[in-house]
Amino acid sequence: MSGSAETSEKALHASLLLLKQFESQVPLPDIMISALESMVSLSGSRFAFLLHNHSGTLISEFTAHHPGNTKDEEHLKKHAAEMYSCLLPQIRRTAPLIANSSTAVKAELANTLAWRLFQRLMLIPLTNSMGDKKGILVLFGRQNNYGIDDINGLESLISLCVNLLILDELRPEEESQLTKRSKTDLRTEAIRGQDFQFINSKTPRFITTAEGIIINHNSSAGSLLAFPSERLTGQAITQLIPKLKLNLHQKDPDELQELKAHSKAGNLINVRVSCLPFIKHSELLFSIQIQDVRAELETNTERHEKSIRIRKQQRATLEVARIATQEDAPFEQLVREICQLASNTLQAPRAGIWLAEEDTPVYRNVVQIDHAQANYCEKSPLLLNSNTTFVRQLEQVRVLSLSNLNRSDSGSGFLSQEYIQRNQTATLICAAFIKNSNLIGFLMIEDTQRTQWHEDQYSFVREVANYLHILVLNEHRRNIQSDLIQQEQQFRLLFFDSPLSLMAFDRETFQFIAVNHTATEVFGYSLNEMLSKGIYDLIPVQQVMDIHALVSINNENGNYHVLESRMQKHSGDVVDVEIHSHSINLSSRPSILMVVHDITEKKRIESSLRRTQKMEAIGQLVGGIAHDFNNITNIIRGHAELLEMKIGDDEKTNKHLCAINKAATRTTSLTHKLMQFSRQQQINSEVCHIDDILSDLIELITKSLTRNIQIVLEISKDLWPVLIDRGDFEDVMINLAINARDAMDGQGTLTIGATNVSLDTDDSLIVRDRQPGDYICISVQDTGSGIPKELQEKIFDPFFTTKEKGKGTGLGLSMVYGFAKRSSGFLEVESHENIGTTFCLWLPRSETVSTLRHSSATLIPEVEIPAGHTALVVDDEEDIRSSLHEILETIGFKTQQAGSADEAKEIIKNEPQNFSLVLSDIVMPGSENGVQLAQWIKTKTPETRVILASGYAENISLAEARKFSCELLKKPFGKQDILNILNHWQWDKK
Repeated sequence: MSGSAETSEKALHASLLLLKQFESQVPLPDIMISALESMVSLSGSRFAFLLHNHSGTLISEFTAHHPGNTKDEEHLKKHAAEMYSCLLPQIRRTAPLIANSSTAVKAELANTLAWRLFQRLMLIPLTNSMGDKKGILVLFGRQNNYGIDDINGLESLISLCVNLLILDELRPEEESQLTKRSKTDLRTEAIRGQDFQFINSKTPRFITTAEGIIINHNSSAGSLLAFPSERLTGQAITQLIPKLKLNLHQKDPDELQELKAHSKAGNLINVRVSCLPFIKHSELLFSIQIQDVRAELETNTERHEKSIRIRKQQRATLEVARIATQEDAPFEQLVREICQLASNTLQAPRAGIWLAEEDTPVYRNVVQIDHAQANYCEKSPLLLNSNTTFVRQLEQVRVLSLSNLNRSDSGSGFLSQEYIQRNQTATLICAAFIKNSNLIGFLMIEDTQRTQWHEDQYSFVREVANYLHILVLNEHRRNIQSDLIQQEQQFRLLFFDSPLSLMAFDRETFQFIAVNHTATEVFGYSLNEMLSKGIYDLIPVQQVMDIHALVSINNENGNYHVLESRMQKHSGDVVDVEIHSHSINLSSRPSILMVVHDITEKKRIESSLRRTQKMEAIGQLVGGIAHDFNNITNIIRGHAELLEMKIGDDEKTNKHLCAINKAATRTTSLTHKLMQFSRQQQINSEVCHIDDILSDLIELITKSLTRNIQIVLEISKDLWPVLIDRGDFEDVMINLAINARDAMDGQGTLTIGATNVSLDTDDSLIVRDRQPGDYICISVQDTGSGIPKELQEKIFDPFFTTKEKGKGTGLGLSMVYGFAKRSSGFLEVESHENIGTTFCLWLPRSETVSTLRHSSATLIPEVEIPAGHTALVVDDEEDIRSSLHEILETIGFKTQQAGSADEAKEIIKNEPQNFSLVLSDIVMPGSENGVQLAQWIKTKTPETRVILASGYAENISLAEARKFSCELLKKPFGKQDILNILNHWQWDKK
């Protein structure tokens, strides 16, 4: 058995013993200390530290050494504070750290004390299954080197520690065992060890007097807030955070203040501030910690837009760097190209630079880009003294923006109103050129419509200004190489901190020479592993030719190229990628820079879209087939009825006719299902009562569920009528019931309710395009597992499903949402995990009273049509026309026929007497359809009664047909259906 396997077995055994202690109600801190002691023993270390982190804050810590070793215990007490000072900045680390030499320890921990305190060290981040950081585990003091096998061997004990931390966090605060002990320790630590609390922290921190004067700060403070680091000490903290309150008597010592602070870019940003009073050398001081919360307040849309802007700005920044290195080009040409690029990138109409004449306050416009004027510069100079507010602010913050300049009561302070009105300047952003702490010029970008600039745009302008600054300062081109070294360092910062996967490889060896952090996370390698590989190590065999093509097209012309290919991660997963490539010189080596986008999800969405389009095409085909079925069935049914009327009581013949009618009925049912699939049931909207539909539907819903699900009905009396497609509504209820069944895992309570609700304009539900008024609220509530919050925004997306593959299409809730929109209503969902989900379908009240609520099963009596009434049958199918002609003749009409809308118009124009009835198909060949014919008839002879019939009404405005008081018939139909409609009208003698 190997050493690692033996250690794993012993660690597992120790974990089981500790779990038994947990079951025996041994306190969690004691179990945690025992776990650390076991790890010390198994790893051969002298000490173990566990720092418990919650939401970025240290809330408890545990230490351990070999039991009974008093020498180690004394050493730990003596140096604990120094050890914490080295380890606290590592609390947010995401990757393990193994350092086996004093030099490596000192470099990794960035602390001069580290090499003496630790010598050899192994640091392991503690994260749960969701990736949430819970703290760090540190083992050190071993005689021989640590390795990755040591981490694998202790995996079971590490997992136990993580689970104990998670379990304690889930308990109420008053029952917590692992955080109570830290309340006093943390405050003591804040007072006892201010140096290591904030000097190495990435979070801006300050120490102020009781009056709010800054007496100490860390390096992060100068990177976020308005003042440069060297000017922070001695400033009042309220100059940075205007509304900050230093309250000695606040009730909660951990209370956070949500405030606005002046950022490095010069604008106000959202921050969260904590203030901790303490006494040092008999003086009252405050420890202030600032958290930038802008990222928390960004919406998904804002983050997406920001990502697009940043990618565009990064490409532009690289192009600016390329332009700035053209040694043979004239200065003015280089500056003009850069200003043009900055103007296009920010979509601003004007951009230019102003430079100060030597030893004077006169600033002249050297280069100006104006989309409305070519080869243009401002002739009038600006007079800007060193004590001008604009100059002082720009020297201090480097990048400054001004807004609302075109308002009559506004002024820029350095631009004249004539300039602002002439150029219609609404807002501008300036970036300074500084030499020896004095302003020598600035880049100014103007916009006529924009109201504010984004934070990333400030950074972009600052980067562009940096390159322009080099050109301005580089009066002698022989010094440009030294200036470009500094720019290359800035490029490296941009490269390594980019949210995009950036890789650069040598054109000759294909070996990676630069890879950023995002790329290592995406592909699952460490930085050292990536740099030891070449581009072909990440390419599947099938895509090797893609890389050959990428290398060949990236010649020395400097153009960007885009290629779609596939790449392989460390885990073996192969993903679709979009590669943006560009030839560069990196570290004096011809290289190719790649920006790699994972487009696997994009490909999946495109595939889903193609499937949707395919289904739509099938739906159109099915709808057309259903239309032909309807016409054929109408012919069969019409002629069968005519035969039935003519034959009389011939029993044998009637038997055959009965069989024909049954077949026609079955065909009608099949056609109805086809129409539902193709989503063409627009013609079926009718005024209905929800309680009647639910009463008829409850039996079917019950059969769709299991015996262990109880159904509760909460239907109010006297529900208002609604205008809906009854068949679609039944499908919606069945869909919601089945979803509830799956969510409850076959057992629970399903509550179906319906009630009248009136919504006012001020009601919280009336948002966007929703209208106030009377609604019927139909609710379907289950007692299932609930929908996770992060999924609630996706549940109505087409093809989104949480079910196993093959057990759900992901279209059910999309159809429910679509039905609500088609019915002029809306859908709301409320869900809580482990409690249940409620879907509320809101349908608007119909002002038309339902005529179908208490419909009788008996036939409507024959309608007596007095002599002299005429009818016109319009249909492109001759067999349908002939059967309808004969049926109307038997009812009592004198009937004529037409094969199209145009033919019908000619007959109506030539007929001396207006037709009493026109029965027309909707979909017909020719220049007009049945709805257009009906509109023409109603305009010419409003008294003419019109019946429109069709089995396929896609793209036909049925609302217009109803607007002109036309009755609708769905094919196939017979004499009784016609009589039902004729009975709606009064038929007087002619």
